[in-house]
Amino acid sequence: MIRRTIVLAAAVAALVTSSVGAGTAGPGTVTVLPSPTGDLPVGTTTLHLVDTARTDPFDPGSSTRELMVSVFYPATGADRYPRAHYASTELLPMLEQKLGAELPGALTHAHRDAPARTGSTYPVVLYTPGAGVSRILGTGLAEDLASRGYVVVTVDHTYEAGPAVEFPGGRIVRPAVAPNGFDPEIRQKYIATRLADFAFLLDTLGGLATGTDPDAEQDPLPAGLGEVLDLERVGTVGHSSGGYTAVEAMHEDRRIDAAVDLDGQLGVDEDFGRAVTEGIDRPTLVLTSAQIEQVGDANPSLDAFWQHATGWKRHLSIADSAHYDFTDLPALIPSAARPLAATYVGAIDPDRMAALVRTYVAAMFDKFLRGRADTVLDRPITDPEITTVR
Repeated sequence: MIRRTIVLAAAVAALVTSSVGAGTAGPGTVTVLPSPTGDLPVGTTTLHLVDTARTDPFDPGSSTRELMVSVFYPATGADRYPRAHYASTELLPMLEQKLGAELPGALTHAHRDAPARTGSTYPVVLYTPGAGVSRILGTGLAEDLASRGYVVVTVDHTYEAGPAVEFPGGRIVRPAVAPNGFDPEIRQKYIATRLADFAFLLDTLGGLATGTDPDAEQDPLPAGLGEVLDLERVGTVGHSSGGYTAVEAMHEDRRIDAAVDLDGQLGVDEDFGRAVTEGIDRPTLVLTSAQIEQVGDANPSLDAFWQHATGWKRHLSIADSAHYDFTDLPALIPSAARPLAATYVGAIDPDRMAALVRTYVAAMFDKFLRGRADTVLDRPITDPEITTVR
């Protein structure tokens, strides 16, 4: 499905940016995502991170690798802080010019720079998007996990994420594509870079937990943010090639305790990752769409992974779903436009799909990061849309 994701990425980005807030009265007037299901208010902040130890592989003339990340966390006093916009006001003009249409804004459920809810620490989850796709498509899942008591960090992989990565001051970095397009060589380069990004991100969070402000501009952090990180309990979750990244990163880095793969094959075409060929001893949940099961291109890598992985593993499939149903895309498409987006989203009700994804992803981390034994993964599955594949 990685090949399919790359081919669709630009079209999906256009669908997202042309659909956000559709039918609203004006900019910033609507919340398009399903409400978080946890009990805790959610705060969010963005960080500009600079890896001074690494030259960007897509910009050899640079001296550093730069990333933009969003952090979602349990908050206190959130109502005193404005809700965050789904896409920034700096990025919208570029998108409007690209699409030739005026785009109304949309709000999320998270409150910008609200103080973190101190008094306890929370497991950390890293989220990585599909190939060529922005981290914003994981906002709904990140907010939901934060409302359940997790700190979630979503990352844009610079020179891959599209339609662009926006840095402070309005600086825009577009994806780098090889002369031959998205061939296996550049896709492998993307994955290698993602894995290095994750290692750097975990190092950076370690500094944040000890009181360091990692933001390149040294903008003030939300109060208490560093205090609430529990880096002894770390999970990863990703969509499509992000799912591959999440599992592969767990193989490469012992700091990661559990991984969730959302509709991703575990390799680039027939070149499987080391988590597949060497196996892995920590827990992995794979959730796939009916679409990817029908196409079947994830089966070879998943078959091999099941042969070699020694840790807890489960593979569930969701009926009537398509590849991008694991992201925010279904919530962003107006009902009238859904038939036109059938390549990207399935027939399943978008709210029901969001509920299923959120439930099973949270159950995975509740089980293995919190040690709970009463999750939906610990009893017979009763959701009619869910089939156990492996």
